[in-house]
Amino acid sequence: MAKVKNDHEINFVLTDQTDFNTIETYKSIRTNIMFSMPKSEGGKVIVVTSSSPNEGKTTTSINLAITFAQMGARVILIDADLRKARVHKYLGLERTDGLSNVLCGFSELEKTIKHNVRENLDCLTAGAIPPNPAELLETEEFAALLATLRKSYDYIFIDTPPVTVVTDALIVTKYSTGAIVIVRENYTTYDLLDETMENLKIADAKILGVVMVDCNERAARYSYYKRGKHGYKYKYGYRYSYKYGYNYRYGDEVEEKKKK
Repeated sequence: MAKVKNDHEINFVLTDQTDFNTIETYKSIRTNIMFSMPKSEGGKVIVVTSSSPNEGKTTTSINLAITFAQMGARVILIDADLRKARVHKYLGLERTDGLSNVLCGFSELEKTIKHNVRENLDCLTAGAIPPNPAELLETEEFAALLATLRKSYDYIFIDTPPVTVVTDALIVTKYSTGAIVIVRENYTTYDLLDETMENLKIADAKILGVVMVDCNERAARYSYYKRGKHGYKYKYGYRYSYKYGYNYRYGDEVEEKKKK
């Protein structure tokens, strides 16, 4: 298993010891996501992104994949954050031999997938760091990979980089059934969120909803968003509470802030 060093966020990946309220909140989010997507042939591709780093998108991607797998669905989680991969660390996997290796023709897809990392949940880690992540995700090979996975899985969750930092997430949305945007209370700004929603609109992405994390425990669990200078009505927002703090540049290793 891969060792996790200085990654406090791993503590918020769902386990048997996770508190009841958090588990139920994720189940509620799962229900709303399912009702937000039309019936279609093949697996549904769900992109998870955010406006900027530090908003909890990787943890949320993993927890949503776990929650969908718990209902018996066939689920795979893909780490498409090729610059700053974290999925493998939080699930205790090796990053090497992953998505980038498959897209470059160095590895076979079936042999690269990590099976049953949780019950009914498979994972495709990021793989080696490529020099051209955005271009790699825009290839016919990536489209073909998703087409293949849709034949075997009911849900495909894709963890992508923040929208306002790089273009990767916008590229991936064109292959998706819909996108979920993660925001962090008292951290994500309205300007960044507006920019994110505008970029997703330009990319013609279907926005399934907004998930708010790191909320005050006394706050209402559910929240509905209407704010947006471009007139967006964010479909729903779900609150759950956990606290963490990081300070890093995108693409650097995470370093947890030292407690005084």
